[in-house]
Amino acid sequence: MTFSEAKRQFSIRYSLWAASEFEREIAESFPNLSLFKAGSAWTAAQFMRQLDRVEQRILAHSLLKRFHPEAVATLGETFSDEEGLLLSRFDAFRLIEDAKSVSMRQLSGGPKLASRSKLRRTILVKFTAKFGNQCLGLDVVGLGPELDFKIKQCGWILNTHFEFDGTHRQIHYWHDIVSPTTIEPYGMPAMVLGQFISFNAWLGLSSQTQWECLLADDVEPACDTAIKFCGRFLDVAPKLLKGLEVKE
Repeated sequence: MTFSEAKRQFSIRYSLWAASEFEREIAESFPNLSLFKAGSAWTAAQFMRQLDRVEQRILAHSLLKRFHPEAVATLGETFSDEEGLLLSRFDAFRLIEDAKSVSMRQLSGGPKLASRSKLRRTILVKFTAKFGNQCLGLDVVGLGPELDFKIKQCGWILNTHFEFDGTHRQIHYWHDIVSPTTIEPYGMPAMVLGQFISFNAWLGLSSQTQWECLLADDVEPACDTAIKFCGRFLDVAPKLLKGLEVKE
């Protein structure tokens, strides 16, 4: 299979899976969006609850179409007027409520925001405990603000990346799917099949999933949620990647 065909097939599979994930989130009354206390996911949950079930599905599909343009073009889908209108309403709501939710957390947290080093240590322990036997290796040098965990899957490298360098946005995570071969002299992957895959991304909310203004008591539940989301994608990745091996 050529790289362009593999990339096209992956984009379609990923977008269809993402749509099913959003449908499940709606059907179960937003159990995962409700785990956030600030930011894009929290705001999405608040807005969705103002809509009836039909409107929730319309907004979900419009968010996914905007976030997966390659799959939309391949599948020949278009935006309806109703989808565009709901998307505009959501964007206007998010512009205000995102900032408001973070401000409220800042006021409640004050100087008691969770330590970034503790968050990093907790993610390292939890990810290694759950997925360490699958990892090719860990890029865990010193006490830097990043962690990378690499897993080989169907001829690709699935890299899970965490960052802990924000003042108030204390955890960021996402997955990239790249080729094992690299381009010298900088070691960049020769091919990138998928980038910035995470909970927020597969729901079409933002390119990264992040936790903001976490307090000390939030460390364990936030890290558990991050590992849960990682597990959800790592579980489905073999199905999404099956047969997409590329001869380099």
